[in-house]
Amino acid sequence: PSVLETVNSVAPAASSGILLAETEAWVQPTALILGPFLNFMSFAMLCRVVASWYPETNLNKLPWSIVAWPSEPLLRLVKGVIPPAFGVDITPVFWLAIFTFFNEILLGQQGLLVMKMKYGI
Repeated sequence: PSVLETVNSVAPAASSGILLAETEAWVQPTALILGPFLNFMSFAMLCRVVASWYPETNLNKLPWSIVAWPSEPLLRLVKGVIPPAFGVDITPVFWLAIFTFFNEILLGQQGLLVMKMKYGI
């Protein structure tokens, strides 16, 4: 290719201010799947925290069932391990912290997958 063709092909990427490096094929699809999953699970755990304030909430009816069904197995997994704090079940807070942490570490502004996509680290 001529120098002019090379400059024209590089100019749009340079003008956008974002440099995307070529990375392994698994990085972008993984980020596209993990992002919505981690965000939904964080939202589900946040809804479980709010639902715990209202004990009369029926988690088997809509809209609560949308967040209760995917989150219940995870909550059951650690309920026996993490004791209640001051009489309050804090397992949804534990999972909210875990999902938020992984979202930030992997997909945050300087997350591992983001850095791999931008700079090919």
